[in-house]
Amino acid sequence: MKQRLTASGCRPSHWRIAHWTLVGWVLCFVGCSDKGNEYVPPPPPTVTTARPVRQPLTLYLEQNGQTEAVESAEIRSRVGGFVEEILFEPGQDVQADDELYKIEPDTYRAVRDSAAAAVEAAKAAVQVAESSLLTAEANVKNATSTYDREKRLFDSGAGSQSALDAAEADRDAVLARVEAAKANVKAEKAKELQAEATLAQAELDLQYTTIRAPISGQVSKTLVKLGNLVDVGASMATVTDHRKVFANFSLSDRQVLELMESLPDGEVDRSGPKAWSSVAVYLQRDITKNEFIQGNLEYVDQTGFEGSTGTLAMRAVFDNSERSLLPGMFVMIRLPVAKLESALLVPERAVSRSQTGAFLLIVGQDNRIERRPVTLGQKLDGWAVVQQGLQEDETFVLEGLQRARPGTEVTPTPTELSTEGSPLLQASLSTAEETSPPPAPAPAPGPGS
Repeated sequence: MKQRLTASGCRPSHWRIAHWTLVGWVLCFVGCSDKGNEYVPPPPPTVTTARPVRQPLTLYLEQNGQTEAVESAEIRSRVGGFVEEILFEPGQDVQADDELYKIEPDTYRAVRDSAAAAVEAAKAAVQVAESSLLTAEANVKNATSTYDREKRLFDSGAGSQSALDAAEADRDAVLARVEAAKANVKAEKAKELQAEATLAQAELDLQYTTIRAPISGQVSKTLVKLGNLVDVGASMATVTDHRKVFANFSLSDRQVLELMESLPDGEVDRSGPKAWSSVAVYLQRDITKNEFIQGNLEYVDQTGFEGSTGTLAMRAVFDNSERSLLPGMFVMIRLPVAKLESALLVPERAVSRSQTGAFLLIVGQDNRIERRPVTLGQKLDGWAVVQQGLQEDETFVLEGLQRARPGTEVTPTPTELSTEGSPLLQASLSTAEETSPPPAPAPAPGPGS
């Protein structure tokens, strides 16, 4: 069957394909030339902006420290024997002199009774010796009288030499017996004292069968079980007073000089205990939380700097009535050393850093971002002191740093900053407004005490 050809020599199906292709190109050209589909740039990104906070401020030294119980006493047995009673529960609050353990007392009671009997026997022996001494002294008087009579008779020629010699010998013998009786009395009294000392020790041993708390505090778990045999000096438990805690830390020589320079001039001896105890110390238990406990410097090592580390050991005391601190915890210690009358503060989260240093993203009058290098000072409680590079009336990007690029325009959302939620900065503010560091809540013992 023959196919028909068009005037151009093409088959009809090929003609239709060419026709519709041409129509598509025309429509595409018309659509692309429509000015209603031109590109519209997105609006400037929105960022949160703020101005720096200006306030008086106290600068601090920072060091790591470790807490220690102010009072902690180990319970040890002072006599040996079987544990008959345990009179406390682990973690229980106890008062000084409360009974904690009882050791079987039967043996010690028997020893005490035997010692008491020995004392009575010694007293009786002393009485016998004293009676013998009285008898000997009476014999001395009789022998002396006889000797004197024989001496007078001999001198008058009425007595014989043999009678005088016999009287003299009797008198000397009686005198010797008196001296022996006195020595016997002393010996028996010494035995009495020895017996009384033995009785006193026996009574102490009997008392020691009841083991008491040496201090008030919380008692640990028992290290011995009911019915166990304990030796003299065996460790049995520990009582710890948590109402106050120490924090031990060390400062370098440079930091110690800064601290000494911060002490008031002319008021107290800078090296004395009164000066050191006036220094306020702030303890941060958890660096992720803005919670600080105020205490006071309590002790400075009087032996001087440690040669191997070049640091000086110090100790601060803190109230722990709420028992928020436990012995052995690692904490952050801060000591005030300088006062700034007017410090410029920005939140640390607004500060960016690069290889060239720290910088802020400043929002200009035309809402364009400027990268501004800044010099930072001490960092306190999530805030940084800006020493150079920022004015009080300038605005910086606080949140949305990833959306702000230098040279680009942004839509600022202003917010007002305040340090009222920062306990450390508020403490710094109040301390900076005072003429001297805050006084200690109670007189602290001096160094070496």
